[in-house]
Amino acid sequence: MFFRITATSFLLFMLVLQQATACEQTAPSARCVTTGEWQLNVAIGAGYRSNPLHGGRNWPLWLLPDASYYGERWFFDNGTVGYTLDPTSDLQVSLVSRLNEEAGYFRHGSPANIFQRQGIANIDGPQEKFLFASELQINKLDKRPLALDGGLQLNWQGVGLQWQANWWHDMSNQYHGQHIRLGAAYSLENRSGAWQLSAALAWKDKDLMNTYYGISATENDGQAWLVSASWQPELALQWQYPLNASWSVLSLLRYRWVDDQATTNTAPFKSQNPMMQEDRIRSWFVGLNYRFF
Repeated sequence: MFFRITATSFLLFMLVLQQATACEQTAPSARCVTTGEWQLNVAIGAGYRSNPLHGGRNWPLWLLPDASYYGERWFFDNGTVGYTLDPTSDLQVSLVSRLNEEAGYFRHGSPANIFQRQGIANIDGPQEKFLFASELQINKLDKRPLALDGGLQLNWQGVGLQWQANWWHDMSNQYHGQHIRLGAAYSLENRSGAWQLSAALAWKDKDLMNTYYGISATENDGQAWLVSASWQPELALQWQYPLNASWSVLSLLRYRWVDDQATTNTAPFKSQNPMMQEDRIRSWFVGLNYRFF
């Protein structure tokens, strides 16, 4: 049985979150940045991001960089390079570019795996991936491409709630598709530390999904396996407790669902995608964060 979520349910969840104070009154982790200055944090600890593919290695999270720079218009934020069209507007529109993350599940050394703070819950350790005859390990698949995405980003700071919407398309002509992401984050600070709860809903078109999660006939003993566009919701929770001006305790949790458009086939009969072991992706990290500047 696979997890299902509707766009209506997601929007209702967003409305529930929007009960807070303004950015100036919330936690420092609310990402209110100073222009013209680099911000660099590095967290050291233990954690991992699970890999939903058969034969895929879980990505260890021992070192998490967090680097950003915001000029008057140009910015860099954890692997995203952007240009803001009107920085004085409450609703900021930016041209953005970054590496597509899908190749990171197929390539252990992919540069798309470097920045994991884009959103980091079930805390399970690395586990054996038992294989059956019908399952297909990723080392038997053709090489999946590393793609460069470009698109538009909308940012809006509400009453205690940060909204972000992205439209991405393949600039590198690797998967010839597009995807959309809508996210919101709510920050709160109290005696127990700084908390941030975030939620997102992503839509990925069939060209992207087939490039990475479809299976050609040559890969699967003459039987092709095609997938459709996919909705992928996620929830994340971050907690940070300051020890002094530079050091803090940090924990990150994330849970992403992959819907049955990626995990099952719809024609002529439903069957399990031989590439997929799980219909969810879990990430967690616990450690110490050091703020350089």
